[in-house]
Parts: sequence; C-alpha cells; structure tokens
Amino acid sequence: MATSLLAPVAYISVLVTAMAIFSRIYRRRKAVAKTSFTPYFPTHPARDIYVSLLSNSPPTPDNLLKSALLARAIVDIQRLAQLRDDKMALNNLHTRGLIGDDTMARFAAAEKELEAEVLDVVSEANSFKQGWGQFVFGTASEAAQAEKTRNTVMNMHVIRQMEEKRLERRNKYLNLSSTAQLPATPNAPAVLTPKASTPSPQALPEVPQETPAANQATATVSEGVASPNGKASVGKKKGKKK
Repeated sequence: MATSLLAPVAYISVLVTAMAIFSRIYRRRKAVAKTSFTPYFPTHPARDIYVSLLSNSPPTPDNLLKSALLARAIVDIQRLAQLRDDKMALNNLHTRGLIGDDTMARFAAAEKELEAEVLDVVSEANSFKQGWGQFVFGTASEAAQAEKTRNTVMNMHVIRQMEEKRLERRNKYLNLSSTAQLPATPNAPAVLTPKASTPSPQALPEVPQETPAANQATATVSEGVASPNGKASVGKKKGKKK
C-alpha cells in the first residue's frame, strides 16, 4: 500500500519543483530584459561636462559653471521637444500593433529620466541664485530655437536637393502612370477630298457652226430691232406674185 502511494507522490513533487524552478528563472529573465533595454536617448555629454567641472579639485569659476549648466539645459529642452513630437506617433503605432511593448517601455523610462534631469538642473541653477532656474530654462528655450533655425538655414541646400529628387521621382511616376492608363486611339479614317472632275471632250455639247444664211438672218433681225419705228422689219420676198 505504501509502495503504491509513493510513486504518485514522488511524481507530483518532482513536477511542482520543476514548475517552480522554471517560473523563477522566467521571471528573473523577464525582469532583466525590462531593465536592460537600450536607452531611448544616448549619453548626455553636457551633463557629464558639468559634473566634471563641478567636481574639479581647483574650484571652477561660477561663470564657466553657469555656461555649462546653460548648455545642459539646452540639451534638455531639445530632448523635451523630441519626446513631445514622438509621443503621439508612438502611441498610434503601438495601438496598431506595429511596435512592441519594449519600445513603449523605453519611451516611458526616457520621460522619467528627463523629468529627473530637469529637476536636477533647476536645483543646480537655484544654488547659484534663488529663482534662477526659470531664467535658465527660458534662455535655453530661446537658444534651442535659434540653433534649430540656424541648422535649418545651413542645411537648406541639402533639403533642396532632397526635395528636387523627390519631385523628380514623383513626376517620373506620374508620367509612367498616365502613359499606361492612356487608351489606344483607333486609326482615324482617311478623309477623301473630292477632286474637280474635268469633263471629257465627248460630254461637251457640240457648238453649231455658223453658216452664211444664218449670218444673214442675224443681221436682218438686228436691223429690225434698230429701226426707228420700234418694229422689226421683215425682209420682202424677192419676186412678184403672179
């Protein structure tokens, strides 16, 4: 009896132990994958420069520290603008299932990290002068906008070349499409222009030849018309009646 119960108990205990080990390993790997993803933004060189200047053994002048802090705030403003532009697009892509949860996790981590960075910059600015944090970010916003405008102007020729290539490809595609969709026109019937037909000599009416008798009769009629009495004079017959 004891032998018959030992086998199922051992089987169940081994199965439960294996499932517990698998679950623990899976959860650990999942947690490591969540925390080991590639950061959304690369390293922050302006922050590293400010920290290195702040930790120098000879004290760094305040004007140099303020300049480094302003450069750090400019980078933060640029990253805030990029996050604001990317947020809506990433949400739409994630709703359609085109990107995974890891990308959204990276984006959320970048937002939290940037919030902490902004608070750190404000506290560092207030350490120089109370209320200077708002002034730093206002100046950084203007500087970031000016740099964006300058980069746009400097890259105008590159943008122009890209637009010209895009328009050239578009026009080429439109020409090919219009040529492919154009129906084949049938050959137009030849228009026959009627030629002026010259009458044959046989079809012309024969003009009677003038005889001496006809000429004399015509002259007599003309004299009668031209007489002053207005009546045509009839020629008298030659010879007397018998």
